[in-house]
Amino acid sequence: MSLPAEPMSRFDPELPDAGAVMASLCCVATQYASRPSVELARTALNLAHKLTTAPYAETEQMAEVAQQLVRQWDQLLCRHMNAFGVTLSGCRSVN
Repeated sequence: MSLPAEPMSRFDPELPDAGAVMASLCCVATQYASRPSVELARTALNLAHKLTTAPYAETEQMAEVAQQLVRQWDQLLCRHMNAFGVTLSGCRSVN
């Protein structure tokens, strides 16, 4: 079960197209790999949610990739939070 999309999941004029959102997500993912944190995981999840909305999800393939990214970042955030004993709504225990 995915965490609810945050209100900021809509179009962002600072990220004019799917390529810009994906580039931002790659930068956040790289930072997360070096220094995992809840804030970076949430930022990545928010960016992944953006990719699921118009106009970013321009094709069915992009929409599918975006949904997979949402699932993966949601799961990563859940694991990160569970490690600290914090339960988020919509976040089940993940091993």
